[in-house]
Amino acid sequence: MSRNQWATLASSLALLVIALAYFAGAFHDKVDDQPGPAQIASAAGATYVVALVAEPRLESVPGTISATDETLIGARIMANVLKVTVRAGARVEPGQLLIELDGEALAAAKAQREQDAAAARAALQNARTARDRAVSLIASGSISQAAHDDAITAYRVASANLERAERAVQEAATALGYTRIFAPMAGTIVERFIEPGDTATPGRTLLRLYNPGRLRIEATLRESLVRRVGTGDVLTARIDAIDTTLDARVEEIVPAADPGSRTFTLKALMPPMEGVFPGMFARLDIPLGTVESIRVPIRAVHRSGQLEFVYVRTDAGDARRFVRLGESDRDSVVVRSGLRAGEVVITDSPP
Repeated sequence: MSRNQWATLASSLALLVIALAYFAGAFHDKVDDQPGPAQIASAAGATYVVALVAEPRLESVPGTISATDETLIGARIMANVLKVTVRAGARVEPGQLLIELDGEALAAAKAQREQDAAAARAALQNARTARDRAVSLIASGSISQAAHDDAITAYRVASANLERAERAVQEAATALGYTRIFAPMAGTIVERFIEPGDTATPGRTLLRLYNPGRLRIEATLRESLVRRVGTGDVLTARIDAIDTTLDARVEEIVPAADPGSRTFTLKALMPPMEGVFPGMFARLDIPLGTVESIRVPIRAVHRSGQLEFVYVRTDAGDARRFVRLGESDRDSVVVRSGLRAGEVVITDSPP
């Protein structure tokens, strides 16, 4: 082996030894785990008496924010799009014009139906005059019974023709009204699927509209969690994207499980909130009862390397006690092991 290879090997071994020493804690402050040196004289300062606290036990389930009031806006007729007055994100009010379609052919059809109705109206007037004349003449025997009956029948036919023509006018007017599409409710346009010049057809979605003031969280629950919640319950919800916690009231639990996943769908109504949109991720905390745990103030916990410990006040002095921690909040932390109820910990800086 050459000199360079020996040098490379030596360097690698040296780096390996340094790495092992680092992970062994050679470069961290040493924490003496012997009881003697860990004992220090008691000093005046704030203390905290350890006690068992009953806390709610929760399970967080993922969910998706959706709109309670949402509608897909489409056309009832086939026509070219002349104008779209809104874009995604626009706020609209009920009755506001959203889309205008080409109605030239429908307007012409309506005019034709109106002319047909006028002709039917004139024909009815003639039939009424002939009927009245036949009624007056039949009494004097000036016309035959057959002529009288024909006049009555002609009047009835003319009356039916006029009624049919007037309904055709109404249908044409209704179809022409479909060329102007209005907002059915107040809300926000989520998506726009049509542009001027496109052809709108029945069944095709043109706009999607939702009410931002009524949002809900839809989550899936496994079978064992369904009995833990009920309609009307208030659950804690968390929206990580905006770092917000809020209350959501359960308004519906779909009373049937998905046979594939064995899960139920829960829908919880949210209060109005800025910056929240359908499709965002959320979590719901499902209560599972209570559990007794030990919590201590965060300022009572000290760290050295990978270890956590507290100072416990004893008759022999303040002793350092290693602990295993759990969940924490802004002010306190759960102690999984290392402390018992009734013990006293120091919450000031160690002496």
